[in-house]
Amino acid sequence: MNIQDEMIEFKAKQLSDEIDREVLWGMLESIGWHRVMLPRLIDNNHAVDITHWLALNCKNSHERSGRDFIFENERDANWFVLRWGTV
Repeated sequence: MNIQDEMIEFKAKQLSDEIDREVLWGMLESIGWHRVMLPRLIDNNHAVDITHWLALNCKNSHERSGRDFIFENERDANWFVLRWGTV
């Protein structure tokens, strides 16, 4: 396998994973989960601060993909937006 084939395979896997996540998160939203997309992340420290805050403050399940978050509990989502929604 050459480098071009490896790159194509890597990108295809990324696309497949993104589609799978969108389908799963869509199903979660349909059963009442709450999705939040941050406008931007300032830097890696900001991302680490958010990860730390999630671990300390979320009482229920949640998932993250970059700037995109989904929360099982509406209260967790609301507190997240109040803390991180305006950067």
